[in-house]
Amino acid sequence: MKKVPRNNKKFMQTLETETYHTISKEASHRGATVQELLRAVIIPEWLSENRKKWTR
Repeated sequence: MKKVPRNNKKFMQTLETETYHTISKEASHRGATVQELLRAVIIPEWLSENRKKWTR
């Protein structure tokens, strides 16, 4: 059987309680979980705003 390479990387994020509650409330308003909101909205927006800083 051929082994398929995995390119998945994992990370763990800690949030202050107030930040978590803010994100949780926003996720609830959008009908999503905190994890879904982080993956679909927050991380992509952060990357697009901060990518230029890394390419210098």
